[in-house]
Formats: sequence, C-alpha cells, structure tokens
Amino acid sequence: MKKILVFIWILFIPFLSNAISVNELRQNSSQYTMVYSNETSEVYVDNTTILVSRYNPPYYVINATLYGIFYDTNYIVQTNQTSFFNYERSAKMLAPKYENMDDFVNAISNDNGVNWRINTITIFDFDGNILKATVSYPSGKAPTGKTTPISPAYQVAMYIFYKSYNMYFNYPLPNQLF
Repeated sequence: MKKILVFIWILFIPFLSNAISVNELRQNSSQYTMVYSNETSEVYVDNTTILVSRYNPPYYVINATLYGIFYDTNYIVQTNQTSFFNYERSAKMLAPKYENMDDFVNAISNDNGVNWRINTITIFDFDGNILKATVSYPSGKAPTGKTTPISPAYQVAMYIFYKSYNMYFNYPLPNQLF
C-alpha cells in the first residue's frame, strides 16, 4: 500500500511544481503582463504574486514572480524578485534640484532610487519541463543590483510599483509596454 501511495505521489509532483510554458504566458494576459521585450527575450510579471512588503514613504519594497523567456537559449527562467524603492531618488523628486539637464541625467543615472534582489530561480524549457529545480538564496547571498532605466529589472520594478499604487515611480519611458 505504501509503495502505491509513493508511486501516486511521484506521478503528481510535476503538477505541483508551478511549471509554466510559453503558451501559458502568452494566453493568460490577465495573469501575466509582458513588461519587457527585445530581440532575444521577453519578461512577464505574474500579477497574482505582486505583494507590497514595506510601505514607509519614501521607502517601498514590493515582491513579485516574473518569467523571462530567452529565445536564444530556449529557456524560461522563473524568478522571485524583490524591488526596493527610495522615492527621494525618483526623477520627480530629483528634477527640481538640478538646473542643468546633464547634472540631472548624471544624478539619475548614478542612483534612480530602484534596486533589486533575486530570491529564487527555477529554469524551464519552453514546454514547461523543469530543467533546474528552484534555487533559493540565503540572506546576504542573493544576486542584487541597481537598476538602469532600460533594463528588465527596472521595467519590472516600474510595473509592480504602478500596479501597487496606481502611480508611476518614475516617468514612463517611450518603450514602456504598460
């Protein structure tokens, strides 16, 4: 009896692993929103996973699950990303402090008020089969960084801030998809 239960459990593991395929991302636009696209990749945010974990203006922290489709490698990479915001460094707050446009551009390029951290990563093929199981990063060991305005991490952060507060953190860019 135990062997049968173990066998049945093993059969259902693939259904419990949050597998995702390219078709599922494209066909469920109410759940998955494309926020970035270039010649080799696309990034989608799972709208059901957006979670504000800190609201203490000017500081905000928002978490979400995103899916990067990489056409050059035939991978889908699922990541759980935390975005950190400092509204005092937003373009809206910095612009009045600079008379010279070059000084403003340098200031916003140096620190636009948005940083990111990757909490977990899972890699799938285009059919949703897991190629690399979920990797969780211990505190202090996760990949982190500053965002640049044209990067996928920046576009994700702008989108989840907008979805959370119905306002833009920084002015929308011309290539913004939302």
